[in-house]
Amino acid sequence: ARAPRGSAAAPRPPGAGRGRATEPSVGGAGSRVRLVECGPLGGAQPRGLAGSRAAHAHLDWARTPTGQWVRVFSSTAMLPNRERDKARVENSLGLPEFGDAATEFYASCSGLPLALGYDRVVYGDHGPYVELSSHHICWSSFQNFVERPASCFYDEAWTADGLTMLYVQKRHVTNKPNPPRGPWSVQNNRTEGYANYLVGKYYLSCDAGTILVRRACVAQRRRRRAGRGQGGGGPAAGGTAPPPAGLAA
Repeated sequence: ARAPRGSAAAPRPPGAGRGRATEPSVGGAGSRVRLVECGPLGGAQPRGLAGSRAAHAHLDWARTPTGQWVRVFSSTAMLPNRERDKARVENSLGLPEFGDAATEFYASCSGLPLALGYDRVVYGDHGPYVELSSHHICWSSFQNFVERPASCFYDEAWTADGLTMLYVQKRHVTNKPNPPRGPWSVQNNRTEGYANYLVGKYYLSCDAGTILVRRACVAQRRRRRAGRGQGGGGPAAGGTAPPPAGLAA
């Protein structure tokens, strides 16, 4: 079973409640963070987000030189087993830890389109999982929904062939220091829970046996290399091929 955390007071952004605002550096030496666009806050300081502790475990606030506050996500690959998982994911799937809106995901067994874009890869002690929001998911591919008891950490959405499962997160795992058994499970006795799964998000197992990944920037580079020294503009001559069925705009 897998899942994210319980409710707690939302942490204040840097400088909140003090005499003056501090301006932490963004992306300092050795740091692994990602700036994520948020709404226009101008010069006002955010008061913090309502929600669970899990939502804030790898989220902080930083101020840009123009005075705007932005959310900063930090890496979840901060333990040896998670670093190994990260290296495996990047080598086998070419998938960065922090997401984008253009990466395409397909079921490795059937080729069904699963999602377009993703939030991040969550590295926990049960192995790596791709974190998705609802708008990323190709819902027509997940025709079977299994609502599990309220005590369970997630519900299940399955492709019609029954080979690919999407985790629908409904409980946190902050009270679970160690993961259930699995091929990548490691017992690290984490007081904050064995993984940073978030309630309301969706997860796919991040391994080559479950998903195929197509990244737009990689495909474009390959097309450019294939088209060097060739004339014409069709796909056979290095032109742009039509988007795969199911993920067309």
